[in-house]
Amino acid sequence: MNGLSAYGPWAVITGASSGIGRAFAERCAADGLNVVLAARSTDRLQELGRELANAHRIEHRVFAVDLSHEDGATNLVAACEDLNVGLLISNAGNGRPGQYLDQDVPDLHRRLTLNTTTHLELAHAFGHRLVRRGHGAIVLVSALGAIHGLPNMAHESAAKAYVLNLGEALHHELRPAGVHVTVMLPGNVDTPIIDKFGVDRATLPIRPITAPTAVRQTIRALRSGRATVVPDRRLRALTRLTPRRISIRMNSRMLAKAAANLAARTATPEQA
Repeated sequence: MNGLSAYGPWAVITGASSGIGRAFAERCAADGLNVVLAARSTDRLQELGRELANAHRIEHRVFAVDLSHEDGATNLVAACEDLNVGLLISNAGNGRPGQYLDQDVPDLHRRLTLNTTTHLELAHAFGHRLVRRGHGAIVLVSALGAIHGLPNMAHESAAKAYVLNLGEALHHELRPAGVHVTVMLPGNVDTPIIDKFGVDRATLPIRPITAPTAVRQTIRALRSGRATVVPDRRLRALTRLTPRRISIRMNSRMLAKAAANLAARTATPEQA
């Protein structure tokens, strides 16, 4: 078997209601895997689950959870205790462009839990289960911004760097036990997060690729035994050729504009 069904019979996907997570869920179901769909939106998850079950004759389970809460990952693991999970897609994450010191510490903690601790706990719990069964796979979704600090998104670049380094190390630690681990580093994928962050699509240096395309490239990397993958060969080349200091400067300007766009969007009429 060359598809994801080789890892089966169940896949757990976080952040499954939209974007990259939804694309992973659709691909898993198309490959014959039953899916646990986890995100905050019950309605969207239920609708997606019905669509996948009808289209691919698979089973599904919906688990509405806010993974920015300290017990979110623990509750998700418990909800899958009776399932033979062979694949974990740890994708949930969030961010907010802006100056680090302008952000509230409680919100920074919530996003740290979502962007870092959740990956830690899910990889640990399901890693144990996959090692015991003797095979399986984990995909950790980090971000291209993890390769260096991002001014105007310092918190997220630091958190995603943890995910990158964790996954790259686990790729080697778990391989002897038959568990494949790949870290996805999306940076140019057309998902709702682009608009949510306030990024002006016209200023992007490269036209974004679709989420299904990014997922297809990530699965190819997983199946071929690669530790990391940056979807989109154009972006891989740009990242390799752009000096670090210039990349930091370019991203800083783009994210500063995004933060300004967000501020303008949320301003009250009196403030505008």
